[in-house]
Amino acid sequence: MRARLSEQKLTRVKKAFAIIMLSTFMATGIISCSNNKSVLVTEIKVTPPSRRIGTSKAGDFYIQGQSQHVKGDSQAAIASFTQAISLNPNYAEAYNSRGLAYFDLGNQQGAIADYNEAIRINPNFAQPYNNRGNARAAQGDSNNAIADYTEAIRINPNYAEAYNNRGNARSVMKDINGAIDDFDQAILLDSRYAIAYNNRGNARAANGDPQAAIADYNEAIRLNPNFAPAYNNRGNARAANNDKQGAIADLQRAATIFERENNRQLYQEVMNNLKELGQ
Repeated sequence: MRARLSEQKLTRVKKAFAIIMLSTFMATGIISCSNNKSVLVTEIKVTPPSRRIGTSKAGDFYIQGQSQHVKGDSQAAIASFTQAISLNPNYAEAYNSRGLAYFDLGNQQGAIADYNEAIRINPNFAQPYNNRGNARAAQGDSNNAIADYTEAIRINPNYAEAYNNRGNARSVMKDINGAIDDFDQAILLDSRYAIAYNNRGNARAANGDPQAAIADYNEAIRLNPNFAPAYNNRGNARAANNDKQGAIADLQRAATIFERENNRQLYQEVMNNLKELGQ
């Protein structure tokens, strides 16, 4: 795809893909396109509060903001988190969550300011380091993003998402072997981590190993049969491996999913790729 990965021109996935409604977490993915047409997926994961937090008025606003954010109403979520912070100025979780809402609206500086405040209040809070790393990566500041992911991992050595995200930043810095090591660790921590398989496939493709890349994309698709980036990336790897028909089938599947998710930008990119293959 045309946007270069090294420039970190990130496009948010539409809500059908980006916000996974499970009982234990809310996850937001970001994707970008590399210069070899692969789709990179960076993840932000937030654990919603226990209902016990709601014993205070600030906690009630926090829970309200989390619910609004999951439903896609970032502006309302910001208002609720701001209310929580006004009632409890040392509410690190509220600053972190408001930062995520700002980030979803494209306000990276506002997000970073809130992550900074969450870290000031609680220096051992891993999530705002990971989230600040994502904001810095989106600004093209891969070195400081890597530093933030590394600190998140130091605080929480089992933080699979931080390993995945650091792997992406290392890919941008052309440290492909370091990226693969991080994706390996993310998968070791979470064997069902489809995003990490997809991203390791990208790194293996960049290392000139399309067969290993295809194996990773296969696993990502097995774990998530509607994971459009993995179909796109497997199609690219199959094209590089001279499997034109397999490439076309994968790209058509990716286009169908992106269109269903109303992700017009990536749908058009995949259609351009198909055109290059003679479709």
